[in-house]
Amino acid sequence: MQNNAHESKIDIRIIVSGMDIAQIVSKAVNNIQLEQDYNIIVSSIIPTVELSIVKKVVQGADILLIGGYGSDETYNILFNELKTDFNQIGLFDYTNIIVDEEFDSTLAQEEILNSIVKSTLSFSLNLINIHSLETKLMKVTNDYNSLLESHDQLIKENEVLCQENTGLIEDIKEIKDEYNEFKVQYSDIYSKQILEVFELENLWQEIFNQVLSDEERIVLATDKFKPDNIIVGQGFIAAQSKKDAVEWLKIIKTALIFIDDNSDDLKNNDDVEKDEVSNEKDDYDISNTFENFWD
Repeated sequence: MQNNAHESKIDIRIIVSGMDIAQIVSKAVNNIQLEQDYNIIVSSIIPTVELSIVKKVVQGADILLIGGYGSDETYNILFNELKTDFNQIGLFDYTNIIVDEEFDSTLAQEEILNSIVKSTLSFSLNLINIHSLETKLMKVTNDYNSLLESHDQLIKENEVLCQENTGLIEDIKEIKDEYNEFKVQYSDIYSKQILEVFELENLWQEIFNQVLSDEERIVLATDKFKPDNIIVGQGFIAAQSKKDAVEWLKIIKTALIFIDDNSDDLKNNDDVEKDEVSNEKDDYDISNTFENFWD
């Protein structure tokens, strides 16, 4: 009986016990002008209390009025079977419309209107509860959707982090491998003699109180004789200790003084070297003269 025009109106259906009372109710409804005055429609007047039939007809109703004589057995059965969270059930009390044991249509009008008012008030309260539940449901739905989006985002972030973690694990493994190689390569570092490095010019000045003027001859002499744990070059001298560096420089100093003082005698004694050495090397043939001195 409902149509699209009725969707914004309150839909009422009245259940009565037979055709006689159904006719009285129909006449009363037409006289009340419910739709015009109250935005209410009575879409069905059902002239039976047969449960299987009633169930089919009342689906979708906002308010159900059940005709009867108070809370009798029939009313209770219908109430329990038809009540839902989305409708309201009221009593259309026959005792209020009987005059001289006959149904009175005028009294029926008043009783229908009073029953509708009572049920509508209850229905309005029920609607408020429903709307409150709908609001809560909407909020819960929004919260759920928000959490679902956050969950999806977290899953994506977790996938990215897992990939980064895999990369970090590979990097850590590579670093560990390099560290192990380094340990193997330098496992004996503590058993090796570590050389100290000194600036050659400063150390020479400190020892002999003179400016170093012939660093090249010191380098050549050191390279020639290769003393243990002594390295000279690039303006530095490296030794196990400062004492060793000083001792070597003193040796070099003494040797160079001796070479400079006896260079002429050493040249005369070396017949082969005398013929081959050019005029440019007469004063600085360090390798041969120093070797002769050392022998």
